[in-house]
Parts: sequence; structure tokens; C-alpha cells
Amino acid sequence: MTSNEINIENIFLILRMHARLIAGVFTLGIFIAAIVTYQMPNMYRATSSLNFEFNSNNPLEDQDSKILLQASYITTQIGILSSLNVAQHIVDSLSGYEKKRLVAALNAQASIIDEAKFKMKRFVDFIFNGDNGSGDESTGGEWNRDKKNGDSLLVRTHYDRLAKWIGINLEITPQANSRIVDVSYYATDPRIAAFMADKFSEAYIAANLKMVTDPAYSKKVWFDEQLKSLRTSLEEAQARLTAYQQKEGIVSSDERIDLETSRLQNLADQYVKAQEATRNAETTKRKLNGVLSSGASLMTFEPVFSNSVVQKVRTEIRDLEGRLVESSNSLGERHPKIQKLKSELSAARRRLKKEIQSITDGIDNAADLAKQRESDIEQAMEEQKKLVLNLKGEHDRIAVLQR
Repeated sequence: MTSNEINIENIFLILRMHARLIAGVFTLGIFIAAIVTYQMPNMYRATSSLNFEFNSNNPLEDQDSKILLQASYITTQIGILSSLNVAQHIVDSLSGYEKKRLVAALNAQASIIDEAKFKMKRFVDFIFNGDNGSGDESTGGEWNRDKKNGDSLLVRTHYDRLAKWIGINLEITPQANSRIVDVSYYATDPRIAAFMADKFSEAYIAANLKMVTDPAYSKKVWFDEQLKSLRTSLEEAQARLTAYQQKEGIVSSDERIDLETSRLQNLADQYVKAQEATRNAETTKRKLNGVLSSGASLMTFEPVFSNSVVQKVRTEIRDLEGRLVESSNSLGERHPKIQKLKSELSAARRRLKKEIQSITDGIDNAADLAKQRESDIEQAMEEQKKLVLNLKGEHDRIAVLQR
């Protein structure tokens, strides 16, 4: 056996030699533990359970991704539940009496060792940082020194010390294979523990709802601002439209354009009828000229032959001719009756000739009038067409202003 080796016998000899020291240290440890245990206040635990409902609105997600999203969703909600925002919401909802009871319960759980640690920390901060921590107590924020230019910047938050303090005794435990999360709170007063467990649950529900409603409210504010801008633009556009209508003397563009379009359609119908009448008059005139150029009797011309006045005069002539022939057989040429019949026959033949001339002149005049009417209607239709096109142009400009 070398000199560097230690055997079991030597170890026991060493322990035997220091038996009193070991016993003293052990006794001192037990004594200190007893003192600490005696100084530690009794802590009570109250638990409130929350059931997180996870609903995925994406129908294309597979089951594995849904399980992953559900796990991350619960983790996120636990982070929200333990955040300072929820704690500050609880502090803001407490009455003065409830705050006093809560602070008393928090102070009651501090032991002598905790107070010693706190005072030591304050002393170290004062030595190395040159302040006594009063900034956090009085302002709710922290003073930071800008080493470059020496300026003091006060960084403030809306969380006070009590909101940071009450989260120390909060314990959040998700139950395995479920959507239930236990929210536990420890306090020296069982009523405070139960009260705070319920308060954390209620504050989480309110904060979670606020996280949903705040973006919606922000969107509402944005849409309201856009609506105001659009309403202003609309009012300006309506003013321009009204000014244009007053300048052009337009009462109702839609009604006027419908009326003028109806008039144009009416003129178009009249123009078609005028063209047909002109063709008929021209055809009748060409037939009349054909009869005149051929040297045939106008009595063969249908407009003359079918004329009721001509037929009546011809009947009268035939009757006078028959009476004249009958009277000539028994009376002489100079007999007054014969002279009267001849005079009446000549007058009837003149009336017939005059009537035929009137019919032929009427045919010529009808052709000329038909041409003139067709030309007048065509001109009126062109003017009406220009008016309708102008109205449509105005209507389009008004439509642009309306849009």
C-alpha cells in the first residue's frame, strides 16, 4: 500500500477525530432549519380551473397541425394569464379595502430571512448604483443613465409595484392531455388565496376578450376615418355635379334623354313612312308620264279612271249624249232643246277635262310634296340625332361626376 492511498479504516479514524465538530454542525443546521420553519408563515393554496376552447377555422389543416396549434394555443394563453397586463387589471379592479387586505397578506408571508435578503439587496444597489430604489417605489418606473451625454431618461410603465408583486404567488399548471389549466394562488389568508385565484381567472377572461375587441375597435376607428374622408369627397363631387347641372340647365338628364330618344324614334318612323309615300308618288308620276308619252287616253290611267268625280261626270256625259241622240231624231239642230243639251254636254266635257287635269296636276304636286316632306323629316331627324348625341355626352359627364 502506497502512502497516497486512503483506506476505510483511515476514513473512520478521521470521522472519529472530528465527531464533535460534525455533531455540532449537524445540530446547528437542525436548529437553523427549525428557526426558519418556525418563522415561515402558513401558506394556503386556492385553485381555479379554466377550460380553453380551441377552434381552428381552417378546414385544410390536418389533425397533426391542429394538435400542434392547440398545444401552442394553450402555452400562449398561459403566458397571457401570467402577464403583468392581467395582474394590473386585477389591481385596477380592487377596492381600497381589498388592496389593504392583499398587501397585508403579502407582507405577512415575508420572513426574517426575506427581509434580510431585501435589505442586503437594497444596500448592494445603493453601493454600486448610487440610488436606493426609490425610483421604482415613487414613480412606478426606473431611472436609466445615458453614459454618453449624462442625460437622465425616465422610463415609465403603467404597471405598479403591486401588479408585479402579486404575480409571485401565482402558479399555473396545465392538466395533462386536456384543455384544462389550474390557476392556483398561495397566500397566508385562505380567503385571500381564493379571492385572488378567482380574480386571476376573471382578469384573464377580461384581458382575452379585450385582445379580441381592441383590434376590432382599431379597425372601426380606421373605417370611421376613411368614411369621413369618403363622405367629404362625396359631398365635393355632389357639389360639382349640382354646379354642372345648373350651368347646363339640366333638370333631369335621364328623363330628358328618354324623351328626346322617343322623339328621335318617332321621327325615324315618320321618315320611313315618308320614304314609302315618296316612292309611291314617284311611281304614280312615272306611270302618268308613260301614258302621256304613249298618246293613250288618260281614261285608261287608273287614278283617273277610278276617280269618283270623273266617273260621275262620265256618267253625266253618257246620259247627255243619249238624250241628245234621242232628241236629234225628232227635233232639228236649231231646236232650243237640242241647243241646251249640246251646251250641257260641252260643259260636262269641260268639267271632265278639268277634273282630269286636276288629277294629273295633283299627282305631280303629290310627288313634289312627298319629296319635300321626306327632306324635311330627314333634316329634322338629323337635328334630333345631334341633340340626342349631345344629351348622351352630357349624361356621360354627369355619370362620371355621379361616380
